[in-house]
Amino acid sequence: MATTDAILLSPKIKRHKQYTLVIPLDLQRDRVLLGYKLRGFGEGKYNGYGGKVEPNETVIAAAIRELHEESCLVVEEPAMIQRGVLLLETVADDVSPVLEIHVFTVETWEGTETATEEMTPHWFSLSKSLATPTPSTSTSGSIPPSSLSTSSSAAAIAPKDPSTDGAHDLPSIPYFQMWEESRVWMPQLLRHVVSLNEEGEEGEGKLVDEQEGPQSSLPSEGSAPTAAAVATTVGPHDDNGEQKPKKKGKYFIHHVQFVGGTDMDAGDGGEYSVWHVMGPRRLDWVDDVPVGDWEGRRSFGKYP
Repeated sequence: MATTDAILLSPKIKRHKQYTLVIPLDLQRDRVLLGYKLRGFGEGKYNGYGGKVEPNETVIAAAIRELHEESCLVVEEPAMIQRGVLLLETVADDVSPVLEIHVFTVETWEGTETATEEMTPHWFSLSKSLATPTPSTSTSGSIPPSSLSTSSSAAAIAPKDPSTDGAHDLPSIPYFQMWEESRVWMPQLLRHVVSLNEEGEEGEGKLVDEQEGPQSSLPSEGSAPTAAAVATTVGPHDDNGEQKPKKKGKYFIHHVQFVGGTDMDAGDGGEYSVWHVMGPRRLDWVDDVPVGDWEGRRSFGKYP
């Protein structure tokens, strides 16, 4: 289901370059792990863990490899949960490919998050992040943490276990220090995951509507589907040995065209980048985004 007007189509179909992005979630402790980029593309920003897919490498294998290289966490393939795809294009030049970024979450792993030459790990409060309005995406300037006030609906999501390892003392996700499009899709994805996890605890789970925040500037983006709106599959057994339904969830596709501009969040004071200043964009929630079938769907004119 589309949540915005149709995005402007590219005059020609550009080549795609595949990447991965993994977001480790510790739902029991109400926290999400992001990395602070120390070098290379995205230096000085927070993001999930990932990188490009190498030749003859599957998307999932690349996601597992990149996560381990950047965080030292070890994940088995069955633990990888595909959540969606980012299609990022710049119309500021005719050379750059469309960045096709496959997004995963993972909730079980081995090892301890460790700083590497590429990234340093930082935990953030999940509930605080969902209760805090994201910065405006209509401008390219930084928004200081002090301006990110908590919305009146903050009580809609409570920490799972505030007594665990000081999780309730963690800060909210610093969206003002992330890639611009992350301020749109990441809060929606996290709300969706929380909704699926809380299903059965309090009815269908309660979500913070992104349009309730005082600084919300994207009413046309809609909001993430609730747990009641997604399909079910067979889940674990209950105390009586009966199988409980498990929410399958939906997948998102976020198409963004960047028009180019000055990145005011950059550590060097703001260099021009073709990957800054969002233009037309579209976010869809769909029932299925099979990685293996994505090959023939690599244009803005085709949707799963």
